[in-house]
Amino acid sequence: MKYIIGVVGIFFVVLLLEHYCHGRDKVRHAILAGSWYPGTKEELSRTVASYIKHAQPQTPQGRLYALISPHAGYRFSGQAAGFGYKLLQGNDNIRRVIILAPSHHLGFRGLSVLDVDSYETPLGLVEVDQEAGVLLREHPMIDSIPSAHSREHSLEIQLPFLQETLKKFKLVPVVVGQLSGNDYEILADALRPLIDENTLVIASSDFTHFGASFGYMPFKSDIKENLAKLDGKAVDNIISKNFEGFRKYLSQTGATICGKDGISILLKLLPSQAEGTKLVYYTSGDVTGDFTSSVSYASIAFTVPHDLSSPLSHEKQADQ
Repeated sequence: MKYIIGVVGIFFVVLLLEHYCHGRDKVRHAILAGSWYPGTKEELSRTVASYIKHAQPQTPQGRLYALISPHAGYRFSGQAAGFGYKLLQGNDNIRRVIILAPSHHLGFRGLSVLDVDSYETPLGLVEVDQEAGVLLREHPMIDSIPSAHSREHSLEIQLPFLQETLKKFKLVPVVVGQLSGNDYEILADALRPLIDENTLVIASSDFTHFGASFGYMPFKSDIKENLAKLDGKAVDNIISKNFEGFRKYLSQTGATICGKDGISILLKLLPSQAEGTKLVYYTSGDVTGDFTSSVSYASIAFTVPHDLSSPLSHEKQADQ
């Protein structure tokens, strides 16, 4: 009898350890539900579906390779995101999504790929590509830094759109730290082996943050028009895959594009055959009517020829 009780006790201890070591800690729980986006499954699904339904993007030629998508609260940037994610509807080929999301709360060099089994939203769990994570974390500039992900909104905000448009996919959750010099090319080289015809790359980024609250006021009049010009030149450099031009423009203008380093990695990742298309652009000032403090949003798509299927055929994007 004592033996049976002992075995049962050990069994429950094992279950308890499994719960604490592999249960709670292996799911990155939603932190934005009910605030930045709706908190219930039904309302969130309706909201995302509505943004996608009302989006009328230009349809680029070729296979979708990458998106640049905004990451503000859905009230502000949801419709812009809808333009990009509309291109994913009916796409059964995408089975892995790499999200390059900026770090808003923690300063570190390199990338953080969180070691969890899944990400949670009210629409359910998103499975993390464990094999890809293990491969990436072998790189000296890539680690799993939980504090870089715990409060980060720029990655989570993309997930409901992916859940609504793709039937099944695995996530590679990448938070981008502070980079400089050759870091962009080094990290693009680390990510490149994961890119194939079934992989989509998303650079999560808002564009100019304007106003005293952001410490950025390069002009005081004709704000709407000047913001469009400022963001427009950045978008032009991005669409033309001009890495050097984009970095130079950031340096010259101080443009407050929060996902600039993730975009820069993407520019290094793009094959020479890739073509960029601006799908939509507007600002929070257009939504609220108040331009004293405004954030800009753009959705940009990159496509490649359908016959570009192997990462071995990807030429490194030459600096322009």
